[in-house]
Amino acid sequence: MKLKVGIRTFTGLVIFMLLSSMVWAETKKPYRIEVRTTTFGGSCYILGFAATDILNKNSAFIRGSVLESSGSAENIRRVGMSPDLRKRTIFTCVFDEFVNAKKGIPPYDKNPEAFKDLMILIHEQKLSDVIITLDPNIKTLADLKGKRVATWPKGTSKHDQTYNYIAGAGKEVIDSIKWQYTGYQGYDDMLLGKTDAALGFCPERGRGKFTTVPRLMELMAKRKVYFVTATPEMRKHSEELYGEAFGTTLKIPAGAIGEGVPSQDILGFGVLLAWGVYPDMPDDIAYQIVKTLDENHLKFKEYHPAGLGWFPENYGTYPAKKEYWHPGAIRYYTEKNISFGKDYFCKVYAP
Repeated sequence: MKLKVGIRTFTGLVIFMLLSSMVWAETKKPYRIEVRTTTFGGSCYILGFAATDILNKNSAFIRGSVLESSGSAENIRRVGMSPDLRKRTIFTCVFDEFVNAKKGIPPYDKNPEAFKDLMILIHEQKLSDVIITLDPNIKTLADLKGKRVATWPKGTSKHDQTYNYIAGAGKEVIDSIKWQYTGYQGYDDMLLGKTDAALGFCPERGRGKFTTVPRLMELMAKRKVYFVTATPEMRKHSEELYGEAFGTTLKIPAGAIGEGVPSQDILGFGVLLAWGVYPDMPDDIAYQIVKTLDENHLKFKEYHPAGLGWFPENYGTYPAKKEYWHPGAIRYYTEKNISFGKDYFCKVYAP
């Protein structure tokens, strides 16, 4: 009798081990994803490479590859139109394009239903768009009345951001601007006296910490550069004119970039980037992506200084409503008591 029980127990144990092995093997089966960024070499691409490399090295079953694109609009449309990519792709998604996709306005007006279920996985990085000048008398956007302002060509997001930002100062100001669509060439033109101001970029490197892009650093090494600020009323007016995406504000504290730079607190336009995703991605995969990136978040800064913005209190600082976050990400944030969503963003980044 004892022998029979022993055989049964042994047989049951073997079956249990075989079933467990099958489950474990299934769990270990690679799930391949794509991480779509912006152009090769930029901070978004490098952060995408970082995320992919971290997942490949630290996840038991998620394997990824990083791909470049022309930007958020291409990512949203390319992935949204592909049933296969919707299941396995995360992508750089700037907030103004996120809002446009949700509303189904150009370039998302053709087959808009393909993009309206767009969701957010986790914060990526932030930049503050500001106006820079060599003229110390230009202090607020109102002082740009009648001035020559350099920005990027029409049809680019940088052009729209510049126009919508300055428009917060009022119709009299925006209608008087003498536009120069010269991009970074506008920086050299300021040195030559050919233009009065230009669009500048200040990436965030942690809460209240900012730096500048290389081209602006070069200009600052040659001349004293002044940062032009909006007022809270101007930021509110931009939102009234162009929607919530253009009312987002990142404040650069005085002296945040260097001694006396900027010389005053600057209210800039917040360029907010997150990893977008569609609900077709399985919840457990989204959960594991966020979990793995969180558990290894300190490694991001080893790839690029923008990785300094990767810390738990920052994951949810993207102003999409809570219902627009992927359920897998929500599950992880809830377990770890990590705040996220529009209300949280507005609380942290109040002008």
